[in-house]
Amino acid sequence: MGPLSRYDVNVLLYRLKKDAAFRDRFRRDPMDALRAAELSDDERDALVRWNPRRLNELGGSLHLLLSIPDLGAH
Repeated sequence: MGPLSRYDVNVLLYRLKKDAAFRDRFRRDPMDALRAAELSDDERDALVRWNPRRLNELGGSLHLLLSIPDLGAH
């Protein structure tokens, strides 16, 4: 596992919040949407499984996690 990348996690969370097309792509195929992201295995797994608690533990902004539209059912 590579170094934790809190900045990269939060950049992705911000993009999921603001970019509806990316959010739709992420919902359809999260692995593909995250392919180019520089994330640790743990971060990638938490995003793919959409585990907000784990993402927050890994440094993801709670505000961003709670404000991303339409991912609760992911």
